[in-house]
Amino acid sequence: MIPNLIPSLDAAGLPGPPALFHVLLVSTFFLHLLFMNLTLGGTLLAAVAHRLGGGRGGDHRAVLAARLTAINTYGISLTITTGVAPLLFIQLLYQQYFYPATILLGWAWLGLLALLTLGYYAAYLYKFRGLPARGSGGGVWIAASALMFLLVAAIHVAVHLVSVQPERWAGLADGAWSVLADPSYLPRLLHFVLAGLGFAALVATWWAVRRARAGVEVELNTAIAAWAWRWVLWTTLLQVVDGFVLLVLLPQPVMRGLMLGGATTLVPLALAILLGLGLLMMAARTAEPAGQPGLVGGTLAAMLLAIAVMSVTRHQLRALYLAPFTADAAPTVVPQWGNFLLFAVLLAAGLATVACMLRRVLGSPASGAEAA
Repeated sequence: MIPNLIPSLDAAGLPGPPALFHVLLVSTFFLHLLFMNLTLGGTLLAAVAHRLGGGRGGDHRAVLAARLTAINTYGISLTITTGVAPLLFIQLLYQQYFYPATILLGWAWLGLLALLTLGYYAAYLYKFRGLPARGSGGGVWIAASALMFLLVAAIHVAVHLVSVQPERWAGLADGAWSVLADPSYLPRLLHFVLAGLGFAALVATWWAVRRARAGVEVELNTAIAAWAWRWVLWTTLLQVVDGFVLLVLLPQPVMRGLMLGGATTLVPLALAILLGLGLLMMAARTAEPAGQPGLVGGTLAAMLLAIAVMSVTRHQLRALYLAPFTADAAPTVVPQWGNFLLFAVLLAAGLATVACMLRRVLGSPASGAEAA
């Protein structure tokens, strides 16, 4: 260990029991992942669909690109908003590891603001000056937006890897971007990208099937559902393979801790693997999802559960990576229940507002020019 590079614990202590904040970190991160997957995966899938559809409004893939961009009207904002809470809890629980990581990758971390702004603006340029509003064109804007969000994901993965490996900080101080040579870096990034693509494709399929079953543009929605479903199938297959690769590439002490952690670690890990294989089997059962709405809905529910379980496993892996450094560094606890109560009330109000927004969007979707 190199304790001289690890800052001391905050003398102010934690404002509540550590277990409470671990639960809040995992639960708020899960919520953030849902919108992040829609933003990252939806933008990437929209760029591919626009390209393959030739940028023509009559092609079902181009229609899908417009729909995914319409989702991003809410998705990008909600990704950023829901990312605040888990970021705060990470800073609270792992400040002496998280802050040095952001300093070591300082320019990239600061660049997140520019990348988010450019990605957001490019998405709106595509929406109002491209295919969704004009019926054609705008491919460069959706491609630029997808690239910006992909770079944001790449930076987050790099910061995470640096934050959980303090033993590498001395070497990283002279060349921080050597973290990209970490064997698990690309599999980790690919894990997020594939998850985003699969989730966005599944949401698009579910919506298209719902519209087709309601008798709205049946032929178009059937074609969209079939095309998006193939993305669900292949990204799930690659996700399962990549997940096993990532598991094999874990450092031996982390792997040992995961395997010897008893039911606490093995149950979520086993459940995540089973859910991944189950999703693959469900996705492979049909090539015409419009005819099996129950299967599509069940697959979406299973994927939501898989994301929740994987959020738990990811948090456990962080704890195992940092176990040698946190074993003798228990923080003091100075409860501030009044502040926590205020946070809980505001969080509940925010979630209720988001739920109300989603109900209104799903219940009365815009069409034509208004959909742009």
